[in-house]
Amino acid sequence: MLRQGWKICLIGSLVVTALVALLPATPVMADEGSRAAWLMGRGQLEDLALTGQRFEQSEFGSKRDESVEVSGLEPVGLGMSGALPVLMSLVLPGAGEVAMGYKRGYVMAAADIFAWTQVSKYHDEGGDLRDEYIAFADAHYSDDLLVAGYYPGGAPIDSGYRDGQGELYFPAVGPISSVDELDRLPLYVTKEDDFREYYENLGKWDQFIFGWDDYIRPDDYPGYTPTGDRAVDLQQPWVSANRELYRVMRGESNDAYKTRDRWLYMNIGLRMVSVLQVAYLQGLLGGGPAQDLKVAGHTVEIQAAPSGLYRGSVSARVSF
Repeated sequence: MLRQGWKICLIGSLVVTALVALLPATPVMADEGSRAAWLMGRGQLEDLALTGQRFEQSEFGSKRDESVEVSGLEPVGLGMSGALPVLMSLVLPGAGEVAMGYKRGYVMAAADIFAWTQVSKYHDEGGDLRDEYIAFADAHYSDDLLVAGYYPGGAPIDSGYRDGQGELYFPAVGPISSVDELDRLPLYVTKEDDFREYYENLGKWDQFIFGWDDYIRPDDYPGYTPTGDRAVDLQQPWVSANRELYRVMRGESNDAYKTRDRWLYMNIGLRMVSVLQVAYLQGLLGGGPAQDLKVAGHTVEIQAAPSGLYRGSVSARVSF
């Protein structure tokens, strides 16, 4: 689901980026129409001055519904307001700002798209590394060897080399004579029951170390005197070099996924910042001229409240 989810979001961001690119590059000035009208009627105003009149008589008491509003030289973009810029910012951070005529939105949009490329990169990298460590485990670990470590009297599969190791270091488990009895081993799950946990346990817990094909008994390693303490003996890196390498491979895969998640958090953060910024620019959070945000005719209030130094909450209230 995650793999498909971020791809859908990335496609949506690219689509909105393409639409934003089609917006006018030069913002429309709110007073251009009134200035042009003044220039066109300049000659007529001079004639009125000669007659002692300053305004046309028709301008007084007119019933026309038209009106001209001059608001200075602030860029108004496409003149969008209300819910649309907020929704645009949810899809692509910065799109709402661009629609309102603020070029800062292009920077946010570019940052969001770059973050999505990093999400894609590290997601694929983590998946490739995961496939590698799974293939490595399948080649160097087996449940049959694990049984041999707990088999009473030694299992034929390894000529009894692991004989007594399970009883020595995990006496509470008791003898296990077949794969079907491995469910008596704490934390054991089959690959079919829990695929992820199965491969996690192989490298994480010492009770599974007997299943690695290069297992070396602590009493068989030159120059080492076993302590009988599993936390000491079985944690020696030479007890199973394959397990140590497997742990490193899993760590690299997990690090790639963690990096992916950090970039994903950046995507989420950019959307929150963009939505709040658009709401502020529209006066919904105290900045700019106050406007009502309405969706389907219903007023929506956005409320932001800080909580401590690093946390905060954002909520929306709809009036019916």
